[in-house]
Amino acid sequence: MKLFSKKEEKNDPLDQILYKVPGTNTAITWADSLEGTLVTGSTGSGKSSGAGRHIGHAMLKSGYGMCILCVKKDEKKRWLSYIEEAAPHRKEDVVIFNKSSGLKFNMLEYEMKRQGEGAGDILNAVESLMALNEQNRVYLSGGGGGKDERFWDMSLRRFCSKGINTLLYAGEEVSISNLRRLASNCLKGDEPEQYRRLEAMASDEGIDPVKREQARDELEEWIETSYFLQVLLNISNKSFTKNDEEDVDMIMKYWLREFPKIGEKTSSIILESFMGIVEPFLNKGILRDQFTNGISDELLPETIYKKGKIVIIDFALKEFGIAGIYAATIYKTTFQAAMERRDVEEETNPRPVGLWIDEYQQLCTHKTDAQFQATARSSMVATVYITQNINNIQFVMGNDQPDAKTKSLLGNLNLKFFASNDNHDTNIWASNMIGKHMIDMENLSISHKNEVSKTKNQQMYYRVTPEQFTVLKTGRKSNNYIVETIVFKAGKVWGHDKRNFALVQFNQKSSVY
Repeated sequence: MKLFSKKEEKNDPLDQILYKVPGTNTAITWADSLEGTLVTGSTGSGKSSGAGRHIGHAMLKSGYGMCILCVKKDEKKRWLSYIEEAAPHRKEDVVIFNKSSGLKFNMLEYEMKRQGEGAGDILNAVESLMALNEQNRVYLSGGGGGKDERFWDMSLRRFCSKGINTLLYAGEEVSISNLRRLASNCLKGDEPEQYRRLEAMASDEGIDPVKREQARDELEEWIETSYFLQVLLNISNKSFTKNDEEDVDMIMKYWLREFPKIGEKTSSIILESFMGIVEPFLNKGILRDQFTNGISDELLPETIYKKGKIVIIDFALKEFGIAGIYAATIYKTTFQAAMERRDVEEETNPRPVGLWIDEYQQLCTHKTDAQFQATARSSMVATVYITQNINNIQFVMGNDQPDAKTKSLLGNLNLKFFASNDNHDTNIWASNMIGKHMIDMENLSISHKNEVSKTKNQQMYYRVTPEQFTVLKTGRKSNNYIVETIVFKAGKVWGHDKRNFALVQFNQKSSVY
């Protein structure tokens, strides 16, 4: 036995090479991918067929589980071709969730019945509903949201929370349809007082029997036609533990005292906001058919990292409109929450998981995405977001500091590929990020006597100027299928001259990765 022999170092699986960037000797490791990837470029720049294709192939070959959210109609077809080209042995891992799949995913049922210590915690279900509210605001009102947005969000969040809790304590199914029935019948204004008065008259033996009987009839009719009253009466007739009694008392106070007294305008806005969330699920279409009842085992988010599944959510925006946005948002927020619960330390051979969104601006939910990206690395999730420009993201950030929110979110995507772009703000942002360096400037002047003088000085100048992004090759036959991008990642050096960026070329036709 050697006393002074070197201990064998354990290889960190995150140091495995995911892919090499073409034209450089720089490797992108699993660890690098977990820090997030952003790909930008104008429409037709080759951002998806260049850098996007290269990264997608690499993830598939490395065995990443994948959650792919389709915005474009051809996205599913694109990914099936990626699998055929790069990892045909993984065809059996593919799960396609679309209108013809017959699969179902009820987000509320999932949150109430899933495994884990936090199972049944209503806050997760509330967050899912609030994410839909945010998408409503973005899609229907152009990313609006004024100075009172936080107040209305808090009020709506409280309304959703009380609604779900009410159904739970009543022993009713927590579903979109039941939440809507509860909301549509809830008491407003002086209705609680009217109910108490009728209840008192119906049991008062000292009043005119005719009036007493009339009060009983009115009360019975009201209860028969009000799901809300039926649920509250069900709760009031039950026995609960001391802890539950406190919760039940808060629920009753909310519905019978607080909500009816907040004012007609305020209650109307809260109810309209809530109805705006749930109404799409009640109309004929994919949301009612596939997102209100039942959960298909194939769609459980945990299978993506436990079994390496490739889940493709295929409800294209151009085909399904707001319903498609809802479908993708429901699965995205549920997936993100499931990944945050993932305990990598307990897994024998943990592998990364990819979250892939092309046309990211359509599915961006700032609050949940920013929180998720901040901790995605510890959950071994490699996000890849593809969009045209930063203005697309700013547009969906609302009116409260959209620029700061955008740069904060995108700044947490550490690996960036910039394809050809004519967007001034994106090009300036990229140039400033890459930075400036000192260059020699020479000035030549000629006097009226034709005497020539030269002066030299040094100035700070962009390493990559904004206009350089406008002349990058965009692929297709006219460019020999070459897509050029500028790649940047803090902490990485590229090429023989060890610069902090590189001009790289992706071949749209090449299958060697």
